[in-house]
Amino acid sequence: MSETEAGGYRPNVCAVLTDDARERVLVFRRVDGPLNEHRWQFPQGGLDPGETPEQGLVRELREEIGTDRVEILRRLPAPIRYTYPPEVRELLAKSGSRMARFQGQDQIWFLARLEVGADAIRFDTHTPEFDAFEWVSPAEALARVIPFKRESYRQALRAFGLLDGGEE
Repeated sequence: MSETEAGGYRPNVCAVLTDDARERVLVFRRVDGPLNEHRWQFPQGGLDPGETPEQGLVRELREEIGTDRVEILRRLPAPIRYTYPPEVRELLAKSGSRMARFQGQDQIWFLARLEVGADAIRFDTHTPEFDAFEWVSPAEALARVIPFKRESYRQALRAFGLLDGGEE
């Protein structure tokens, strides 16, 4: 059993999809969520065994938003970790989610832009995780995300130069 399997942190990728001017980002509304009032997030997902972060990113985008036609602009040099609060771990455990075995996630963050228009986004590729998307400012994306992920989002958005201290 690996450290991750034994209750560590799940290796994960996360995509910030930005417009050409880097003024707006795409946020996606989850079909479900541990706290339904905070259902917006960036596409993200776990890495499969033997998969590089870039491969995982492309696969997750294809699965979650129906297109993998993106240009990767930047990757952060180190993962950003977030920990599930006890109430979220309890909800995950009660729902039987395999995510309950983890303390949280180590996210490898990517900044990317769609090579095709947002009209290429589809949610009918598998069991849908999202049902809507919106272009918003980076500060608005930060405000919409579930509170326990906000610090990791803040760190990534700042590292990508999309957010400074005065925009929050």
